[in-house]
Amino acid sequence: MIQLLVTTLSNAAVYALIAVSLNVVHRSSGVLNFGAGHLAAVAGIFYANEISGSALGVVVTMVLAAVVSLVAYVVSVRGGERLGVGAVPLSLSLLGVGLVLQFVAGELWPKQAFTAKPLVGGTLDIAGTTFATQRLVAVGVAAVFILAVVLFVERTMVGHAMEATAADVELAGLYGVRTGSVAAATWLIAGAALGLAGVLQSSLAAVSTSSAIPLVILGIVAAVVGGLGSFSKAAAGALLASLLQAAFVEYVSPRYSISLVFVLLFAVLVLRPAGLFANARKAERV
Repeated sequence: MIQLLVTTLSNAAVYALIAVSLNVVHRSSGVLNFGAGHLAAVAGIFYANEISGSALGVVVTMVLAAVVSLVAYVVSVRGGERLGVGAVPLSLSLLGVGLVLQFVAGELWPKQAFTAKPLVGGTLDIAGTTFATQRLVAVGVAAVFILAVVLFVERTMVGHAMEATAADVELAGLYGVRTGSVAAATWLIAGAALGLAGVLQSSLAAVSTSSAIPLVILGIVAAVVGGLGSFSKAAAGALLASLLQAAFVEYVSPRYSISLVFVLLFAVLVLRPAGLFANARKAERV
């Protein structure tokens, strides 16, 4: 039972970071970054191969992922928004960016799975159950990052500008908000979250370019189940998705664990389109 709990929490840490990244972008532009899983996977591959096992390596990976995310925005989204292209085509264009990243990663590193060195080695034993210390480290690091994002959005002038832009970009511009700079900050934060997700994934399990689609699927499920628009609820959605997946792997079979997550997503979209943890009345007004 303890092993299941630890596995659930550590996996949820990765999914929550991807869900937060998706939420940051969606709140500001209505776009769903279908390339998020590819960036997270490539970040994990880079970290595992080049600079794993150190705090500096984590920071460097997050910075590089943030820069790649910003480039993806400039190349794939910014021009389309100015031309009035809808959110769905822009979301698909980001998938194209992800596929380009996957191709580049395949040229730079062997097409295989990689595992990074843990930030903290060793194991812990609780009630006769032994598990890697890195799993608890992953939960703590993800929680600190998500809390930092929440505080940044809610307590800083840049965060308030992000909220204003998300509500009405034209009105925010009329009030003097530099919407271009706000968009850049949004995509940098989103990219950093994906970089950290890739780092943690590579330190918990093997990561490869084939990990991209499952990662983005689980991130989307976490974001939708929790309710798009809220970071804390996205984390709750990640926890629920991870719990169902881990329980299915533990007691049934690992073969169809992703299929179960799809069932959860379908049920939520049918029964609670605003998300399981969303305020129904508030969602109705919006």
